[in-house]
Amino acid sequence: MILGLDLGTTNVKALLIDENGRIESEGFASVERYYAGTDGVEQDIEEIWRATIDAVRLALTGSEASQVRAVGVSSQGGAMQILDAEDRPVGRVISWLDGRGRPYDDRIEKDLKERHGDDFFAKHLGYGKPAISIGQIARLKEESPHIMGPKCRIGFVGDIIVGRLCGHRAHDATSLSIALLLNPRECQADAAMLDYLDIHEQQLPDLLPVDTAAGRLTTDIAQDTGLPPGIPVSVAIHDQYAASLGAGSVGSGNVSLGTGTAWVLVANSDTFPESILQSTFVCPHPVDGLFGQMKSLGNGGSAVEWAMGIMSQTDLSPSGTEMDYWMRSVPVGSEGLAFWPLLTPGIGYSAFEKSGGRMTGIRLSHGPQHVLRAVVEGLACELARHLNILTEGGVAIDRLVMSGAAAASNVTPEIIANVVGCPVACLEESSISAFGAGVAARALVEPEAKLADLARELAPASRTVEPGKDMEIYQELLQRYIEPF
Repeated sequence: MILGLDLGTTNVKALLIDENGRIESEGFASVERYYAGTDGVEQDIEEIWRATIDAVRLALTGSEASQVRAVGVSSQGGAMQILDAEDRPVGRVISWLDGRGRPYDDRIEKDLKERHGDDFFAKHLGYGKPAISIGQIARLKEESPHIMGPKCRIGFVGDIIVGRLCGHRAHDATSLSIALLLNPRECQADAAMLDYLDIHEQQLPDLLPVDTAAGRLTTDIAQDTGLPPGIPVSVAIHDQYAASLGAGSVGSGNVSLGTGTAWVLVANSDTFPESILQSTFVCPHPVDGLFGQMKSLGNGGSAVEWAMGIMSQTDLSPSGTEMDYWMRSVPVGSEGLAFWPLLTPGIGYSAFEKSGGRMTGIRLSHGPQHVLRAVVEGLACELARHLNILTEGGVAIDRLVMSGAAAASNVTPEIIANVVGCPVACLEESSISAFGAGVAARALVEPEAKLADLARELAPASRTVEPGKDMEIYQELLQRYIEPF
């Protein structure tokens, strides 16, 4: 058996997976977010660690823990924790949701583009501008120089938990990429960016390939969890790429779509993209020979929750039959009601994207069901818009694999298939990042097997939804949706 861990923003998940890919048991433990001022979002690394131990213990309850052969770790990306010279935490985790670094990002963008040209960030970091950790490091150096000296360490949630499990903090390229400190062409920390921020590579976690263990489970942690001591522990993998592994989305042209709070897609290609799009994160995929382009839609489940909240329907589940019933009660196209789900400030590059969400075509005859269906149709159009951007950038797309709460719906995948114009494979397993971490763990104990082959072999069951008779109507809606951009 294998244990897969996913260190999420709202909870930690642990899955116990047998040799056939069947989930034996699972454990969950929640973690809190703490708010600092208007833009600050933080977490407590000790709380995340306790949640990890609790989730593992729950997953092992009533199971043969002695049969576990390896531990795989997936983690939220870009959640940064400053450590002292002895790897002790200094302050709280700075969440990837934290906005306090944005003014510093803007300043750095202007400065480096003036010095090196507009393509500096795409060339060095695989993204169009500074974000995530860059501005936060600059902010901390200005606001708290006493904790940001040359002896401090810059860690992230994933590698810190890996370090506590096995004594060696390590992560892979996907983790460093989302922190925007990786040069994706060289697959190592970008020297120019580190030099600009006045940090050195030794301050970062060790960078290792996914098929190399970070270390082996320590005796103390084995006693705390019930796991066997000495089993291999994987490096920390970014959760969206772990989801790509878990979904079996490991071929060129495959796109995995995670439908969480934000809908996020990872598109695979077997060559490094000639033109790096400003709004996608590019980095080597955990599967050797592949490159991924990751794109967040900024909104997703959050837009559905917003709609249900303003209609006082918070009991509806995104995967529930009642929500499907609501949407089926409304004709395709929501009788002219159209929604642009641009609800997250600062997401996107165009003036229209930054202007905020909007709804048009509103009539007295429209009710809550129309609003709900229009929101989902708008999300599908936003997905199609991003897929079109990738296609125009040279990324071939031949398979879309959908996971998360919306994949369990009977209506949402139909809408997506018709808007996007291609089949959608809907996975039955919801904890797909933890499952993907389990796939990575399996590769540690079966080094003769290729990671891509294991991912395909173990991929959970899925159902495929084909475009149908409503595709023509939705293509008209999509053109209406895209026009303002």
